[in-house]
Amino acid sequence: MKRLKAEYADWIGERAKQSLLEEVYTTPKPGLVDLLTNGAHKDMDFHSFEQSASVLEPYFKKMAALGVEGTQEPEDLFLQIRRVGIVAECAMLRVTGGVNTHKGAIFTIGILCASAGRCYARFGKVTIQDLIQMEQRMVRTTLLRELTVLRNQIPESNGCRNLIGYNSWGIRGEAIGGYRSVTEIALPILICGRKKESDWNLIKLQALLALMSVVDDGNVLARRGKEGLETVKLLAGKFLEEGGAYGHGAIKKLQDMDELFTRENYSSGGCADLLAAGIFLIDLLGI
Repeated sequence: MKRLKAEYADWIGERAKQSLLEEVYTTPKPGLVDLLTNGAHKDMDFHSFEQSASVLEPYFKKMAALGVEGTQEPEDLFLQIRRVGIVAECAMLRVTGGVNTHKGAIFTIGILCASAGRCYARFGKVTIQDLIQMEQRMVRTTLLRELTVLRNQIPESNGCRNLIGYNSWGIRGEAIGGYRSVTEIALPILICGRKKESDWNLIKLQALLALMSVVDDGNVLARRGKEGLETVKLLAGKFLEEGGAYGHGAIKKLQDMDELFTRENYSSGGCADLLAAGIFLIDLLGI
C-alpha cells in the first residue's frame, strides 16, 4: 500500500538508521569497529556507532522530507541537504564526544535519502535506475566543480590531501560516478545472498571484502598511503579467491586479518560506508 509522503520520509529515515546499525553489527570486520573489537580505532566502539546512528535518524528523515515535499531543482535540493548534513555532523560529534563515526555515511546516505524522497514524490515508487539518475542530477555538476576548486587549495582535510597527493576523488567520486561500487559490487552480492537465504552476517562480510578488494578507500590512503591501500586490496582479494565469507575457516581468517589490520592501522571506513549504503538500498527497494 502506498504511504503518505510524510510517512514515507520517516520510513526512509528509519531505514537509514538501521543500515548504519547493520554495518557496525557485521562481525568480524578487518580493521573496523564491530561487536568483537574496535579494529584500528582507539577512540570508538560499537556503542559509539549505536549512539551516533540514533542521533542521526531525524536528520535522515529531514533530508528525505526535503526530497518528498520540495519542488526545487535537484541541485538546489543537494545544497539544502548539505546544510542539514552539517547540523547532523555537529549532533554526531556531540553524542560521540568529538569522534567521527559517520561523517561519510551522512554524506552518502543523506544523498540517497533525498533522492529516494524525490523519486517517490515524482513517480510514486523508487527504482534503482530512477534513484541513481536523480542522484546524478543532484550532485554531479556541483561536486565536479568542487574538485576543481579543491585541487588549487591548501589541503585541510584527508579528502583534499588524497585528491592532491593521489588524485583520489574519494567520497565525491563515488557520488559523481553514480555509486557504482554500491550498485555493481555490494548490491549484487547482497541480493544474491538474500535469494540463496545465506547467513545475513556472512552476506554482509562477503560484500564488504569485495568492496575492500577494489575501492580506493580514502581512509586507508590517509592512514597508510598507496602502499597500504594496495596491501588491503591484495589481502581482501586473496580472501575472496580462497572462498570468501562462505569458505571453510572464513571467520578465523577474518579475525586474523583484523589483528593484522589493527596492528598496521588499516581501516577501510569508506568501504564500511558503502556497505551501509548497499544495505540501505536493498531495504529501500524491498529486495
